Amino acid sequence: MVFVYIIVAAILLYYAIKYGIRDGLIDRDANKDKLIYLQKSADLFEEIGNIHRTVGEENKVKAKSIYDESLDVLLSEMEPSEKYNTLVQYKQDIDHINNG
Repeated sequence: MVFVYIIVAAILLYYAIKYGIRDGLIDRDANKDKLIYLQKSADLFEEIGNIHRTVGEENKVKAKSIYDESLDVLLSEMEPSEKYNTLVQYKQDIDHINNG
C-alpha cells in the first residue's frame, strides 16, 4: 500500500512541476517586453551613477539631484517604456552637466 502512495505522489509531483514550469514560461514570454525595458532601465541607471561619480565639485549638487530623481523613476510604478524614456532624458542631462 505504501508503494502505491509513493507512485501516486510521484505522478502528482511530475504534473505539478510540468505545469508549473509551463506556466512560468508562458508568463515570462508574456512579460518579455517589460523585462527588456526594465533591464535597459537598470543599465541606464548604472551609467547615470557612473557619470554622477565623475562629475566635478562645481556641479555635484545638480548631478546628485538628477541621480536622485533617476532613482525615484527607476523605483516608481511607471510603465517600463516610460521609465526608460525618462532615464534617457536624465542621462542626457547629466552628460550635459559633466561635459559642459
